[in-house]
Amino acid sequence: MTLGFIVGLIGSACSEGDTQATAVDTGPRTDCAVEAKVRYEKAMAVPEFELPPAIDGSSLADKKFAYVGIISNSVVKQKFEAFKEAVESVGAEAILFDGKGRPDVITQAFGSAIAQKVSGIVTDGYDAAALVPTAVSDANSAGVPVVNANASDPSSPLPDGIAASVAPSVKLMGATQADYALAETNCKLNAITISTSGSQLVIDSAESFVEEVKSLCPDCKAEIEEANTATYATSLAPQLQSVLQRDPAINYIASAAGDNFVPYAIQATSALGREVPIASGEGSGLTDAVKGNSVASSVLWTPGEIMGYFSADAVLRAAVGEPVNVELPIRLVNSSNWGDGNVDGLFGDTNELKRRFKEEVWNGQP
Repeated sequence: MTLGFIVGLIGSACSEGDTQATAVDTGPRTDCAVEAKVRYEKAMAVPEFELPPAIDGSSLADKKFAYVGIISNSVVKQKFEAFKEAVESVGAEAILFDGKGRPDVITQAFGSAIAQKVSGIVTDGYDAAALVPTAVSDANSAGVPVVNANASDPSSPLPDGIAASVAPSVKLMGATQADYALAETNCKLNAITISTSGSQLVIDSAESFVEEVKSLCPDCKAEIEEANTATYATSLAPQLQSVLQRDPAINYIASAAGDNFVPYAIQATSALGREVPIASGEGSGLTDAVKGNSVASSVLWTPGEIMGYFSADAVLRAAVGEPVNVELPIRLVNSSNWGDGNVDGLFGDTNELKRRFKEEVWNGQP
């Protein structure tokens, strides 16, 4: 069930719905709303990427590195192509394995990678230590470091057998969604955030949303609405419709799973003729938000091309015995700064970042 949900999360897309809803309270700003706005505005600027220290890339020539994705779709392929470009810049080789959403296939991929004498393995979209612990143990026994990408919040302790982690902060995502909703409602917030037990990333985001609301506005209401990972494609819209009927005062919906739950929230509000703004995230549904639906804000994850480069750096660094955990930046966007919905363009000059990795980090002098 966990694996199936993560597959859906990676391939999520938001569909077009109603005209955009707003929950803006134009009355005098409360201290709570002022503070919430100060917090969320910090996340609206173009992120600055902090590059890690230089390593000696010459020692990595002719090495092989494996990339084991949870599935093979356009998002994973974009990250892998960037990963491949990155490792090839130091003379190494990249090998892609499709996990097909199945632990047995991922285990086989680990075995094949170890047999091919790779110098490191990057996993994408799952915690390898939890999902395929025996495979991780086999890799460690063979002297092959394993790096988790997009598996857990960067603040979480590294699982046994994992050399490093590369991921955006989903806890910061949840808190930023809450800050925006609090400011827009002038701290008269009555919100639900949609979560699921099928993914620790989603749980962390939802809990952070609720904690931030309670911290800034104890009198506000924020509750977690649990989606069924096995049936949410058919059950979530009517479930949310019932929730909104029971509590007509709900004035904000957040999706802790990024864009994955947004279409069902739109279906529910549309069925009731309600305009309830949605705080989304991750970025796959941003184009539809720009066209006009109930998405009022989105907390974007770092684009796949940049993720690929940071994942490459993490495994190259682990291969030379210098692993470093990386927290990738996020960015809050709304109609004032999301432009045409091109996520890549909202994170600065990707080519310049790639140049700096090649010239300053991997070919520099440590």
